[in-house]
Amino acid sequence: MNKIIQQILDLAQKKAQAAEVILVEGKESPVEFRSGKLHSVEHKEIKGAGLRVIRNGRIGFSSTTDFGKLKELVDHAAAGAAFGQQAAFKFPVGCKPAGVKTADPQMEKFTTVRAVAEGQKALDQLAQKAPALKCDASLNKRIYQITLANSRGFSGEYRKTSFSYDLNGVAVLGGSLLQLGQSRNSGHLDLATAEMTSKIAELYQNSKRTAKLSSGKMTVLFTPEAMRLLWLSIALGVNGKAEQKKTTPLLGRLGEKMLDPRITVSDDPLLPLGLASAPFDDEGVCGAKMDLFYKGVFTNFIYDLQTAGLLNKKSTGHGNRSFSTQPSPHVSNLVISGGKTKLAQIIKGMESGLIVYDLLGAGQSNIMAGDFSVNIGVGYQVEKGKIVGRVKDAMVAGNVYDILKNKVLEISAETEALEQNNIAVNTPAMLFDDMNVAAK
Repeated sequence: MNKIIQQILDLAQKKAQAAEVILVEGKESPVEFRSGKLHSVEHKEIKGAGLRVIRNGRIGFSSTTDFGKLKELVDHAAAGAAFGQQAAFKFPVGCKPAGVKTADPQMEKFTTVRAVAEGQKALDQLAQKAPALKCDASLNKRIYQITLANSRGFSGEYRKTSFSYDLNGVAVLGGSLLQLGQSRNSGHLDLATAEMTSKIAELYQNSKRTAKLSSGKMTVLFTPEAMRLLWLSIALGVNGKAEQKKTTPLLGRLGEKMLDPRITVSDDPLLPLGLASAPFDDEGVCGAKMDLFYKGVFTNFIYDLQTAGLLNKKSTGHGNRSFSTQPSPHVSNLVISGGKTKLAQIIKGMESGLIVYDLLGAGQSNIMAGDFSVNIGVGYQVEKGKIVGRVKDAMVAGNVYDILKNKVLEISAETEALEQNNIAVNTPAMLFDDMNVAAK
């Protein structure tokens, strides 16, 4: 066992009946370009420990980045227990983690010199393909070692890598600001420069023409980027905390058909090199692939230890945290099953409608309830299977559960791995019927 963790546990067991330590050690190497020029190259070291104790039946917590003050760490956690929640769980004795690949060896070899070269390459390509765009780029590799142990005998560790790559371009077009972007977030090195720059250039060319959109109900295609807002609502809805607080629209709906029967939503912490993959959760509970919705039927909430205990359930292995926070339930990798039709064929088959590539924030929305009313950042009108122009000053509104159950026309065969609000999702595009769209 790690010496620091052993020291903390030894000290903690003199002050509390049970203890758990998480140790995170890692490094990040962000590279950033602004307005086409290199802005910064950084190297960040991250090291910290979090201690959770159960003392007189209550939970205490503290964290530190100063390993010369371990006694203070323990004293603060023990003192905090007097004001903490009543513990509704015991720390796990241990589990047999399934084999899962969480680290990409290529990440170790990817230097900041290569990152700078790749970023410059992307900007050079954009300068050729879409010269009117003022472009930024950022690349960041992260390599971490996560170690967890508790006083009941559990001890485990794993190495974790992640990579983010963002390209963004801004231009004034047709009297309004146009913002275009592409991003990649993964557990492995994903240098999709040519694909990303080509997509931005394609969107830019399509944006040169403006379409006059009328308000009303219409067919709307949500690309994978736009689908992220819908899955954010679903992720909040299946969270056991929302069940405990009775704030989720899924309360009491287990076993009911809530989505279109073509839709299966799984949570998979064992996805190879997934952004949120891990052999065990941040409380030492082993996870496994689990359907949240199977062929449209709602099948599972997700729990951490405390939430599960309060509801007389078992943890599903979804305790999530940093070293500086206490655990709470959180989805791992959301995987949504693809359909049978290629995206290009779906677009070609659209008689009339709207393609939404980007939504601006959550707008006037109640995401927990599934209600949304959001501005369309990047969208295009389609007539007889062809893009006729960019739409401006438009909004789309609906309820996530309603449209995913009653309005799905097509689901693309292709899926794309994305991330938003710390939620990793692998999603297809979806074509919806009878959507409410407002335009000026």
